[in-house]
Amino acid sequence: MSELWTFPEGILRSDESVKGYTVVATDGKLGTCAWADYKPGESYLVVTHRHLLGRDEHYLVPAGAVVDVDREGETVTINVTGDQVRGTPPFDNPEAAYSPDMVDQFERGMLGGGFVWPYTDV
Repeated sequence: MSELWTFPEGILRSDESVKGYTVVATDGKLGTCAWADYKPGESYLVVTHRHLLGRDEHYLVPAGAVVDVDREGETVTINVTGDQVRGTPPFDNPEAAYSPDMVDQFERGMLGGGFVWPYTDV
């Protein structure tokens, strides 16, 4: 895997966790970090988004999308919109390990959405 699946340098210390933090996309609050994995090259967040109909949906977000962690405010800021994240395949079990198939689905979903992750509006 690539830098896409690694937290940017200096974002987190090795003893920190973002589980339970609010995840904020470029267009506002997306949900809550239900799970995170911190292994370099395989790091990600599972974001739980409360659907308008009241059900929870979980999405895998690569750690490379994280641009800021506010420890005091307990928020994680990512560099894509909520719609872009919700446009990827849902992740059924937030505490299950992801599989290479899930990563492939995620990358196909992002690339199929017409942009390259991490998204930058240039």
